[in-house]
Amino acid sequence: MNQVLIFSDNQTLIKLWSTTLSSLYQVNTIDKLYADIKADIIIIDTHKIDNNDNLFSFFNKQSSRFLIVGNSWSEDNQIKALVHGAAGYCGEIEPPELLIQAVKSILKGDIWIQRHLVPQVIGTLVQMKSAPVEEAKEAKSAESSELLKTLSNRELDVTKMIGSGENNKTIASTLNISERTVKAHLTSIFKKLNISDRLHLALFVQKFG
Repeated sequence: MNQVLIFSDNQTLIKLWSTTLSSLYQVNTIDKLYADIKADIIIIDTHKIDNNDNLFSFFNKQSSRFLIVGNSWSEDNQIKALVHGAAGYCGEIEPPELLIQAVKSILKGDIWIQRHLVPQVIGTLVQMKSAPVEEAKEAKSAESSELLKTLSNRELDVTKMIGSGENNKTIASTLNISERTVKAHLTSIFKKLNISDRLHLALFVQKFG
């Protein structure tokens, strides 16, 4: 059973998420984040981040995936969280089925964010990772082109759709394959391209695809 940790002082939020998720996952609360924390998903209240900006740098240092929850958190903050390695943002008071869908999607490797923000997240990552030296950029481009040649035709199809911001369900429907097969393709793609997650795969496609 997947483990979900909730990091919040909001008792209403804790009760809602615990009640909704406890039949599907092992759910516990925590009162602090620490370096070697272990969980499949950690749900963080936006108030925790608002009170401690250093949490942004915590996201990409952990194997756990992070879902940020809050009330009317700004789109700029949502983008910043994704850029720093969070897996998604969700309103704190949502219908139970939507909360479950968010967690399931993140566990499958998807990100959970408003679709119109995906290009902005990718664009920000591109700017952050742009190499200042042209020769280095050309060398990296050539190397990346060679890596793309290692992908099968179906893996290339999946890669291109990830670059367009599609989720696993849409990819499966479009390519007439199962979501499990999409996930298997992504695992292979990540390994071949030495990429850790779908957001950085989308970034890779934007730069070298």
